[in-house]
Amino acid sequence: MIMAYLVMAAMITLSILFLYGSVLKRLRSLKKLDFQAFGKVRRQEIAEELEAGRLTSNESVQLLLDVDHESEQQASNRKHILHIGTPLARWVMLGVVAVLVLGSVSLYQRMGYAKEVIFTQDLQTQGLTPQKVSDFLQYRSRRYGSVEDWYYEATDDVSAGRYNEAVVAFEKALEAMPREADGRVNLLVEYARAIFYANGNQSSVKMQKTVDAILEQAPTEAIALGLKGVAEFDQKNYLGAVLAWQEAIRYNSNSAERIALLSAIAMARDVGAIDYRQVAPIITHQLAMKVEWDKRNLHWLKDDILLVYALAKGQKMPVAIQRVFPEDLEQPILLTNLDAVMPTVTLAQIDKVDIVVKLSNINDNDLTKGRIIGIKRGLLTNTKEIFVINVAL
Repeated sequence: MIMAYLVMAAMITLSILFLYGSVLKRLRSLKKLDFQAFGKVRRQEIAEELEAGRLTSNESVQLLLDVDHESEQQASNRKHILHIGTPLARWVMLGVVAVLVLGSVSLYQRMGYAKEVIFTQDLQTQGLTPQKVSDFLQYRSRRYGSVEDWYYEATDDVSAGRYNEAVVAFEKALEAMPREADGRVNLLVEYARAIFYANGNQSSVKMQKTVDAILEQAPTEAIALGLKGVAEFDQKNYLGAVLAWQEAIRYNSNSAERIALLSAIAMARDVGAIDYRQVAPIITHQLAMKVEWDKRNLHWLKDDILLVYALAKGQKMPVAIQRVFPEDLEQPILLTNLDAVMPTVTLAQIDKVDIVVKLSNINDNDLTKGRIIGIKRGLLTNTKEIFVINVAL
């Protein structure tokens, strides 16, 4: 790349010299014409002076010799001028211009500006396809090699199911990221999950080492705890799997993932013959519900969030609450004794509750704000039934 820059600079310099030489030659040509006209006039003046008797023959001969000498001197100087106006020089200059144009286009492509311009145009015209996005992310990661570029490529690979490629991209991102940088734990979590997917949803030594490194820095990381449970289960350490998955539930408020973890715990208890006296359940009371709405009349906004909470009779403060994004409403919502707002009162201490669904804004942390769009009263706690709550604005 540097050599290409030097070649282009040399060509530009030659072009400037050619232009300077052309201008200089033109000026000398004009000067030649001026001197020829001056010589003609001077000879005429000498002839007139001789005819009028103001000059002798010897004087006129000497003056004419001086004029001829000046003409010869000018001709001699012109022989040393670089004749760059020849056909060969013009062809050389044409070649230089062609190389400059082609070289500039090649450098433009090589430096990647064309790809970025095309990507921006496709983005503005909504002409992007998944393949175009993937190609551009791969180009950026290899060109710039930053943490962000490798991370974006890795997440794109995960979303496309290219898990082996995602593992490689995550490793590149981790290499580029300082060991003490903020966000390294989160990156390790996604890396461990990609390893798990790339191995056919099975544990591996690489995944276990990554999970151990995560939990050493963040012992309450829910996803890492879940993967630790997978590793323990694959090694037939069912007690360790139950304990890890219960801790994952404790620190994971996502309803769908909690339900999956509860199912995994039940399987580990069954296979390992682990009863509730040996390991007490971490979730003792739970309520599951499904939110339904008229999709023709109700459309969620990007800042919408739902507050789903259980309210005891005569109480204003919820005994359990979940913040749910509209895109997560296709899965059941699980309220448990772990979701208590007040540490002294949970679903375990109450027999019946009202379930309230409130529409709020994602940027608002005040639970008293928002609008109630659905409610179901008098539900028994700790039931296996999934209740349906219809909501409407």
